Amino acid sequence: MKNIYMIGDSTMQYNNFQTYPQMGWGQVLGLFAHEGVQIHDFGKNGRSTKSFIDEGRFDKVLSKLSEGDFVICQFGHNDEKSQDPARYTTPEGTYVENLKYFYNKVTEKKATFVLATSISRHKFVDGVCQDTHKGYPQAMLKFAKENNIVCIDLNQMTLDLYNKMGEEATKRFHMIFPAGMYENYPDGKEDGSHLRADGAYMVAHLFVEGLFKTNSLLKELLYAPDEKADIDWAMLID
Repeated sequence: MKNIYMIGDSTMQYNNFQTYPQMGWGQVLGLFAHEGVQIHDFGKNGRSTKSFIDEGRFDKVLSKLSEGDFVICQFGHNDEKSQDPARYTTPEGTYVENLKYFYNKVTEKKATFVLATSISRHKFVDGVCQDTHKGYPQAMLKFAKENNIVCIDLNQMTLDLYNKMGEEATKRFHMIFPAGMYENYPDGKEDGSHLRADGAYMVAHLFVEGLFKTNSLLKELLYAPDEKADIDWAMLID
């Protein structure tokens, strides 16, 4: 059994029926996984690198981690929250220190550490999607380069996609919908941070697409995003 552990925030986390239609991209990454690959999604809403460590969540991952496993790490959304000392980190300081702590502990277990920058929020000004994570993706990319760690720049990839598709067309990726559409949210929602099913799939697809442009061994556990299935269509005729 091959294992992929995912650590991050609400954009990654598993959601059940109680928060439907919200989904994290970690819960759909398995659509790209080979048979026999187990994905363990430890992403949790509202967590930063700091609170994920302080609450013992990372220790739980380490207790399960074995040689040959993989850890995908995506934090930044909540590290930015300077009004909350329980979560706030500085991009060039404590944020990078925490990423280094994750990396060191994972490699001590002889597992492979893979980074991903925070996905873009759906925030448009005059028709242009804004980079609201300024400092954190750049700090992660710099840290990854200095330590030869694979880092998938989901922040830039989602920004580019949103600006290509436009504001209205990309609302379907997020928790942005009118009243009466979903039972859990009778008054509707205007949440440009969290994902719906289309958004979760889109981010997972972008992650795999970016991964296959690297030399990461994690590619061996996943299908390439353009790989075609060998389907016996005659067997599917009703």
